[in-house]
Amino acid sequence: MSTIRRIHDKVLAKMIDGFGNRKTAGGIIIQEADGTEKAIRPRWFEILFTGPEQADVQPGEYVLMAHGRWSRGIDYEGDKVYFLDNEEMLAVSNEIPSDINDGSV
Repeated sequence: MSTIRRIHDKVLAKMIDGFGNRKTAGGIIIQEADGTEKAIRPRWFEILFTGPEQADVQPGEYVLMAHGRWSRGIDYEGDKVYFLDNEEMLAVSNEIPSDINDGSV
């Protein structure tokens, strides 16, 4: 098991509104439009770790990020996790957002 040491104001998070097909609350499957203009949209992440100087978000919260404002990702304990661009956080929630799978974001 590896250990990640947080530094400065960095944020490490797991994408919960990822790529691939999505399902609406009514059960309709929306096929991924990767590579098209429709795929360019903000995504939700769950905050896993924050550096000691990070004052805007904390682990366990959810953050909406502007499209593409995250790293390529690294594997950590079976999950792909990403470093986020602190300047491009659009919204923060302490509950899992209800619009994750309905395509409304």
